[in-house]
Order: sequence, then C-alpha cells, then structure tokens
Amino acid sequence: MTEFDGSAFHGWQRQKNAPSVQACLEDAWRSLTGETISLRGGSRTDAGVSALGHVSDFSSSTSIPADRIARAWNTKLPESVAVRAAQCVPSGFNARYDALGKTYRYTILTGETRPVIKRRTTAFVPGELNVDAMRSALEYFRGTHDFSSFMDQGSPTKRPVRTLHDIQIDGYGELTITMTGDGFLYHMARIIAGTLVYIGQDKISVNELAYVIEARDRVCAGPTMPSEGLVLERVYFAADLFGDDCWPYEDERFESKRAELLSSERWHLSDCGDIAEG
Repeated sequence: MTEFDGSAFHGWQRQKNAPSVQACLEDAWRSLTGETISLRGGSRTDAGVSALGHVSDFSSSTSIPADRIARAWNTKLPESVAVRAAQCVPSGFNARYDALGKTYRYTILTGETRPVIKRRTTAFVPGELNVDAMRSALEYFRGTHDFSSFMDQGSPTKRPVRTLHDIQIDGYGELTITMTGDGFLYHMARIIAGTLVYIGQDKISVNELAYVIEARDRVCAGPTMPSEGLVLERVYFAADLFGDDCWPYEDERFESKRAELLSSERWHLSDCGDIAEG
C-alpha cells in the first residue's frame, strides 16, 4: 500500500519525460535490490491527484521478508512517496482487476482568500456555497446509473454504468466530499465535485440534477474540478489485505472474487501503497 503527494508527479503511470509514481517506486526498488520490476497499479491517478492507499502488484524473487519490505523500500524513496505496507498475495492477484471498489475524497476550501499551506490538497472556490442544497442533491448520485454526463472525453471505457454506493459531504467552510463506488470513469469524481459546486452556486438546481444524469451528455454537468483537491483514500478487495480494505458491500462480484482469493494456494509478494505488490 502506497501513500503519495500527487503534486510532485504527473500521475501514477510511468512516462517518458515526466516524473511518475510508478517510475519512482520501480527505480527505488531497483536501487534497493538490483531487481527490475513492473508494477501494476490498481488505479491510474492523474497528475496532481494524491493517494493514501494506492495498491499495485508485482512479482519478485527478493529475499526481504514481506513485513520488512516497506521499511527497506522507504529508505530509497523521496519524501513525496511512502510504502505503508507490503503483503503476500495469491500469484494470480491483479491489483487493477481484483479491485471491487474505491473511495475518493475531494476537499474544497471556500472564502475570500485562496489557501497557501493547503493549496496542494484542496481546491479553492471563492465566496460561499449553499451547502444544504449540495447535500440535498447527493441522493441523486447514489445507486446505479449511466454516468456519461460525468465522464470527460478521452475515456477508453465503453461501459459508463457505475454504482455509487455512498457519497457524503462533511463541513461547511472547508468541505469534504467522500465517494465510494465500484468504479469511477475518467474524471468522474472531479466532475461530480464540480457539479455539486455549481449546485452550491445556484448554477444548477437540485431539481435539474435528474435531467443532468439522464441526459448522458458531458456539457450538462458541472466543471472538472482541479486535481489538487482529490485524494484516493482506499482500494477495496474481497479480503482484508492491509486491514480494513475488504469491500463492505456483499454482491455477486464480492462472492466470486473472495472465492478466488481464498482458494488460491500460490502466493507472491505485494507492495501496497496504497499497494505496491511484489
């Protein structure tokens, strides 16, 4: 499991001419062990997006015990990245395809003065927001919908239907929007946050939100909020790999994945970094 400050990187995935979290972790591992690995990320976060619990997997022949990998790996990493835990997982485990859901958190600071110290982890919206209206809109997002209105162009998916199991707003002057779903489309979390901001600014009414969802048209929703406010909090699986990351919603996907995990007799190392597996 890996934690990282997204402001230091151009996203998770390795790139030719820009720093990435994947390259940082892989290079540090090679420096530590002399071994070249290829991490499979459970979530390909965009530039500027941070994470508390990113998970990825890789195969390794290292002799370092799993419970010592995180501490050893961190000696080769910059302050912007830390491996929080490493765990052995079944040999067929795939951090991307075995993930059952994710929780994202989006933080907004309102008022007259833009944040300085918190600028890397919050989005600034000048003035005040009608937070009560924003909260009353949350029920429209919950459940299974075609979220095409909340997907930016460039998404490779042809399946825009997703289930948002929970969405909450905490606070007033500093708002935290927390979303848990079985999957998120390209920029979906940031567009939902932007649409809620528009509702708080009376640019979209709560009653219009049902139409926005049904329209399946990106132009009907609010703006894509800045990446700085977004944090990947947790990736969920069919079993507790790193403690408290077992998917809390029991459905057919959960039962199928859990059976696969528990029946496997082959294991390999995993870094959870929100996971870097090995």
